[in-house]
Amino acid sequence: MAINVESVSIKIRNYFLKFKQILSDSIAIPDSHEFDAKVRNLVRRTERLTIIFQVVRNGTNQTNIPNVNAFGYRRLNLVDWITALTSVANLLRFVVLIFNADEPIALHLGDPLFRSKDRLPFLAIISMGIVIMAIVREWVLYLEAKGKLQVLSIWKDYRDGANLSKLCMNKLNIKRFRFSIYLVSLIFCYGMIMSYFMTIAFFTPLLTNPWTYKIPKLAFYGTIWTFSLIIAITFLLNSLVGFVWLFLCTFLFHLFQLLDSLDRADFLLNKTNAIIYTEKDVRSFCLLIIRRLNSFELASRKLRYLLLYNVFIYSLFGDVYIFLGVIIRIYNDILANLTTIFGIIILLIIGVSGLILGNLITKLDNLTIRLHQLTIMRKFSVNTMSKVLEIMDRV
Repeated sequence: MAINVESVSIKIRNYFLKFKQILSDSIAIPDSHEFDAKVRNLVRRTERLTIIFQVVRNGTNQTNIPNVNAFGYRRLNLVDWITALTSVANLLRFVVLIFNADEPIALHLGDPLFRSKDRLPFLAIISMGIVIMAIVREWVLYLEAKGKLQVLSIWKDYRDGANLSKLCMNKLNIKRFRFSIYLVSLIFCYGMIMSYFMTIAFFTPLLTNPWTYKIPKLAFYGTIWTFSLIIAITFLLNSLVGFVWLFLCTFLFHLFQLLDSLDRADFLLNKTNAIIYTEKDVRSFCLLIIRRLNSFELASRKLRYLLLYNVFIYSLFGDVYIFLGVIIRIYNDILANLTTIFGIIILLIIGVSGLILGNLITKLDNLTIRLHQLTIMRKFSVNTMSKVLEIMDRV
């Protein structure tokens, strides 16, 4: 019996080792001109989608030059007016449908849940979603017009693979950075494309409502209003998705710079290099870390309120979806279960993001430990020690 248990544990360990090797091989992408071309084309395609859906006007080419009108607000174009008018019209439509039970008005406003028992929660959550997404979109575009989104352009010089040598990172971290950008861009590129087709699901309540086929006026006005809702939701939803893509790419840039700093510290601490490195090497290393910390803190300071708003809103939506699906059991069992699953997925995404951020904080702690180990191995000048202490205080 003991032999069987031992053999099973050995097999399990071997499976984990194989899985670890496969994962390591998938992350360590080999240098390849073909892969560089894939990354370049995918990033450009995703950036083009952010411009088409007006996530940002200039993609990753952000500048500090303000682009505002005489009133100090951003200049509006045709897409802005279409999105704003359709959003406001549908928001007013849902408000009237929520607070007015008059059936002739509901027919002219194309109520998709006409005479349905769960129409109020459904209309309320769509109205709340329009307001929240519209605020995010206007906030991001306003910051761009003011020239305050330049922190999102820090990685644009390396998206084409031409200036990778200026990253000041080792080859392994550069390849992992490129692969991470490719993976994130792949997910969000197709996510923005699929979100357009997903919004067509707004026709589902209208098509599944039996009164649609009995009242032609409801079918006519409902179809027109649903098309306008799809236009509004498509641009508003892709504003959230596109901004998350820009933020994640910027965050990955700072994360891999931190990982590279840890690798440099480990290299200096290596026994074979302990005699070779000099005080100049440590001072240069400290200056590199300070520059990277300055860049990361600048991005965090400029985007902190916007990120806090997004996290709060995503968590609120997750809780509301779970409440509608589990407690209220909105519309029918299928829709209630889908709503619950969607809410759980949102909360899981927030949890995974928290774990990634916690990993970043752990890496910062490890960097402090490495610097402390470097300083106790030999004596340095006051200037070098002041740089080390500055990093420790800031981390």
